[in-house]
Amino acid sequence: MLTKQQKKYLITIYLLGQNAERVRITDIADYLHVAKASAVKMCKKLTEEGLIIKEPYRQIVLTAKGVSEANGLFTPCVILQEFFASKVGIEPKKAGEASMMISSVLDEETVDKLVSYVLHQSV
Repeated sequence: MLTKQQKKYLITIYLLGQNAERVRITDIADYLHVAKASAVKMCKKLTEEGLIIKEPYRQIVLTAKGVSEANGLFTPCVILQEFFASKVGIEPKKAGEASMMISSVLDEETVDKLVSYVLHQSV
């Protein structure tokens, strides 16, 4: 079971790595507004969990396990972000941040119910 912080970092790595972009510790720290040392520490934990590969002076890459976990976390983020931006009127960047926070803090069952509610509101 991933911690809230691990979920946030995994979603961030997934998001930053889309479109074959390089993911660096600095990019993660900047995106999450945390110290670089904090990002290094969390990336070590994610490596130990088998979710990412980080070689010295190289970019960060999700493992197959990491991609699977991130997909499960990211899909609700996208749905909630779209809802917050289009229906609630929150600026897209803030909507993205809010959706990531919600997806990483709430338990899976609650997120699933929230996403289901949002999807039914869109119909």
